[in-house]
Amino acid sequence: MPSKNIGEKYLNWLSLIETDYITMFIKTWFTFLASLQELANQGIINNINNTNKEDRQILEGYKSKLFEDISIQIDDDFKKNVLKAYLQAKEYALSSDNFLKDYFEIFYSYNETYSQEFEYTYKGKTTKLTLTFFVNSREKHIKIVLEDERRKFKDFFAEQKIETGFNLSEEVKNSRIFEEKAMLINKILSVVRQKAQTIVDNNSRLNDRGKQRRINFLNDECLKDIKRKLDEELDIKSIFPLKPNNAIANLSTLEVSNKPQLFDEDLTKWFIDFAYKLRNILFHFIIDPMDKDWQLLFKHAYLALKHLTEENIRLLQERGAENDNSNV
Repeated sequence: MPSKNIGEKYLNWLSLIETDYITMFIKTWFTFLASLQELANQGIINNINNTNKEDRQILEGYKSKLFEDISIQIDDDFKKNVLKAYLQAKEYALSSDNFLKDYFEIFYSYNETYSQEFEYTYKGKTTKLTLTFFVNSREKHIKIVLEDERRKFKDFFAEQKIETGFNLSEEVKNSRIFEEKAMLINKILSVVRQKAQTIVDNNSRLNDRGKQRRINFLNDECLKDIKRKLDEELDIKSIFPLKPNNAIANLSTLEVSNKPQLFDEDLTKWFIDFAYKLRNILFHFIIDPMDKDWQLLFKHAYLALKHLTEENIRLLQERGAENDNSNV
């Protein structure tokens, strides 16, 4: 027979169905999306004018117009709720579940001093892959360098190293690559193979058999063990050190001194992505609805999302009144 405390817990679950902050967040999320769809129907959001667009697409269109064609007002209560939601997630709600911590990794900033090396030695010869963060034209990239001491490597690829990389900003924006470690590793190895393929393809003296021999050497004698080292040692948290992608990087209180330019805009856009992630875990992951840490997180997320929704509706009402007056 269940204990009294357990029984009370389940009764509390039932009592929260209509009033808890998780439910309020879900209801507000759908209203928020409806306001975005109406902004799209009116041509305010980038040519998104039909109901077949996915949530992610319409959110990106909305963010691209925020604080420009979409002139919403951000008040202190909104900022405090976003910051409280951030702190609550970082310190409590996500701290006990490794899956959820990794799942939210995409919404935190890159480590600007990130660098990791992965190497192995066979018969006295070392193969090493180095990942390094760098910024180019205000975009964030991972630079990849594969080095190998073997003479065959140099003969095959005309250098003792293969240098390549990819745009982190675009990968984070357009895919789920950093939600799973395996996807990141596959991306790293893929761009190395692509660069190696370009090198051998540009060698006009090679026939198809010679080109394939070099790619097989790369896969079988270089990347196979590097993949194993990446599986064992790659630390995604070295790239994403669990801090938001804006000026509140080292925030420990709700006071932000010397607020930098574009702080409100960065904070708002970060929150929109964060709210979308919260929506996803509610639809695809089971959490305890009575957990006080989750309830508090959703309380602040709900209040912040409610403010954005109200601002969208205010803007729609103003646009509607303008249209009515122009038709008089």
